[in-house]
Amino acid sequence: MAHDYVDDIKGLLIEARSYYSCYLFTEELFPGPSKQREFVIRAWNATCAACETLPLYALSERMIRIIGARKSSVFDISMGRKEKYSEHALIGRSLEIALFPNTRTGLGFMHPEFFDPIPDQLLAFLHTVIHAHICEWSTGRHIREDFTATKNETFYIGFLADLRSYGSKNPSAWLNIRKRMYSRAFQASGGAKLQAQTTRISTAAIDAAQAELEGRTGLTDSEDEGEVGATVA
Repeated sequence: MAHDYVDDIKGLLIEARSYYSCYLFTEELFPGPSKQREFVIRAWNATCAACETLPLYALSERMIRIIGARKSSVFDISMGRKEKYSEHALIGRSLEIALFPNTRTGLGFMHPEFFDPIPDQLLAFLHTVIHAHICEWSTGRHIREDFTATKNETFYIGFLADLRSYGSKNPSAWLNIRKRMYSRAFQASGGAKLQAQTTRISTAAIDAAQAELEGRTGLTDSEDEGEVGATVA
């Protein structure tokens, strides 16, 4: 597990896992072993490239297993009314849960470059998850099953083909719809209002910064001596 490592390596592993998740969501949900390894190595390289100083740690086989470990979440989503294809309230709420669970670690906050606009692959993933949950209740009783490639890959491929076919009828409109999906989920989850090509800062971070600013004059150097290592959400 990532917590078995010292803090600096643990931080790199956690960040690499976020990149790995982005690749699953936006490229291939059920990669084979070789593709999984490729995603992990790409995630590690992307993480290291984002560091101010290049890390001196080699990627071990154990670290590869940690980064590529899968985890799943159960979606607790209320139903809405029937909407245009892939714009049902279930999809919007699922995007909030998948990308914006909190303002500090949500993939949608950390890596908007992967999700604005929302990729067809991510929508296909959400359709597949929802389909899997429906199947768990198909007998009238809840029978929980593992979310595996064996049981769900065929549905994912089908949903992705349908989405791409649907979007091809009016690519510009579909692009705008998917950008609006990101914007709505971002704002519904605590993000500040989006502006084109601007840095995104969560509402929670803005509120905290404004509260801290009220007690400052900005006239002394001592006010700049904040907590070492503090980050902005």
